[in-house]
Amino acid sequence: MKFKQDDASVAALRNEIAAFIKTGGALGDKERSDKFNKLSIALFKIQFSAIEGYARYCVKKGVTPDNINDYLQIPPMPVSAFKSDDIFIYSNDDIYLTFKTSGTSGSERGRAYFSKTGAGLTSLAIIENAKNFMFPDKIDTHFLLVAPSPKAAPELTMAFGITEVMKNVGTLGGRHYIGPSGLNIDEFLSDIKKYENEGAPVSIIAPSFAMVVILDKLAEKNIKFKMAPGSRVLDAGGFKGRSREISRPDMLRSIEERFAIPPQYCINALGMSEVGTQYYDDNLKNHIAGVTAPATKRNPHWAKTLVMKLDGAMNYLAPQISSVKGALVHFDLSNFDRALAILTDDLGCYKEDGFEVCGRIKEGDVKGCSLTIEELIKN
Repeated sequence: MKFKQDDASVAALRNEIAAFIKTGGALGDKERSDKFNKLSIALFKIQFSAIEGYARYCVKKGVTPDNINDYLQIPPMPVSAFKSDDIFIYSNDDIYLTFKTSGTSGSERGRAYFSKTGAGLTSLAIIENAKNFMFPDKIDTHFLLVAPSPKAAPELTMAFGITEVMKNVGTLGGRHYIGPSGLNIDEFLSDIKKYENEGAPVSIIAPSFAMVVILDKLAEKNIKFKMAPGSRVLDAGGFKGRSREISRPDMLRSIEERFAIPPQYCINALGMSEVGTQYYDDNLKNHIAGVTAPATKRNPHWAKTLVMKLDGAMNYLAPQISSVKGALVHFDLSNFDRALAILTDDLGCYKEDGFEVCGRIKEGDVKGCSLTIEELIKN
């Protein structure tokens, strides 16, 4: 049964989740955990009722809304399922945004659908998380977005996400530096020089591969800037063969050399088209708080990331086991329109109070695993 965005039960739950995203972080640990569990089960019931293929999949796993009381019992939706057209709780008339999934080289790309209200909830999650991890010092900066605008690239989730941050965090705004002809490097360098002369802090946000391209161009011309204190860099997405690959320490050294932005102010983020929440490294938040700890991806209070054993049995590793790698599973309350539990193709492990991405799961790594698209689309 497909829902309408203004159905009373749907709207009430969506509003309750939005309130939890805004204020749930102030709750005590037990109250916050209990609230997350309650909202997750309520959202699972809606998604089970509305997404036919997902319901069949859950039944094959022996799970229905009537026999669970813990979010950990919710079967995670494999990312491969997004190659199906029906991972959406509403009818296709309610599709407001469609983000293409990255896929592997040469493979079919999936589609993640967002309703207008679902996009609003995702925007809220993106903004709140950026305030917490990218701007814990509440500083106002100029934004330099090395990405196209959402209008130019409506299917690119990063274009949407970083533009929402630019529009809603701080007052100075910014601009995009990728247009129809590619990277507008001259305009980027001109604006960087202008802000350097003004002593104005900047936020440079770019895909990881684009950051390497910029650093290489600066090295070729031996250009160095001394950006104002409080300036920061956010990179995301990895390299994907679009630039030379460099290690994280080498990238941080190059950023400091070319922009005078220290490593504490360089944050890496993980984002997925299938998942509303973006996951930030906690190094800047720790730095501002005076905490010395290795950087790790952290969950906001409305999302949880678990490491699933590679045995095909939907068993999770205990959080204190950091030496074993498994499949990363994201439980995300901002994933209202699709599936709140997503089984990714990322190999990862627990790290401190968060998690680390350790690469991609290779074919055959998940022994005996039947988490495939066929289970979702076949009767």
